[in-house]
Amino acid sequence: MPYSDFKSLKQLEKQFGITYTFDHIFADIQPVTPSHYLTHDLLEAHDYPTYPSEKAKSELMIMPVIKEIKRNNPSFQVFSGFSFDVDSSQGLNGFCDYLFSKEPKILEIKSPVFCVVEAKDRTVEEGFAQAASEMYAAILFNESEGRPTPTVFGCVTNSDVWVFLRLDEKKLTIDETRYYLIESSLTNLLGAFNKIVNFFK
Repeated sequence: MPYSDFKSLKQLEKQFGITYTFDHIFADIQPVTPSHYLTHDLLEAHDYPTYPSEKAKSELMIMPVIKEIKRNNPSFQVFSGFSFDVDSSQGLNGFCDYLFSKEPKILEIKSPVFCVVEAKDRTVEEGFAQAASEMYAAILFNESEGRPTPTVFGCVTNSDVWVFLRLDEKKLTIDETRYYLIESSLTNLLGAFNKIVNFFK
């Protein structure tokens, strides 16, 4: 079964032994002012119909944020909509919306993969299990490539709300803080992503 078949956190605990808790993941976030590129893209997105299209939201509202993160931190690579088949016998296969790899100049996914971003159409909660399965696959993938990363981050968003996740081996932490694309929260959203990238520098 693909990643999208993981619908509940209980399913992850039963199959992989992954337990979860809610807590604050980031401390002392340094806000990042969005560039005029990002501000323009998000403003322009309002001229297009995005609801209830997951694809439109991903292209018009999520990808500009991802591009901004890479613009600020060129030392990693982003893969959008790539197949990430790690272990099909365990259902760890299929396509991921966005994967971050520490290797900056590559055309194929290489370890270490350190963050996944999952886009959902409705609520962010519906994406927790799927994102966590992709994060667990990243841990296994990095181990198999000889570049283990006991910690992997993730994020689930419906474009309006963004929730971060952190997986330490088999302990999943779901961030109690929620971020939004409104101006007052966008600076902290970008700052949170910066902390993830800097964690792996």
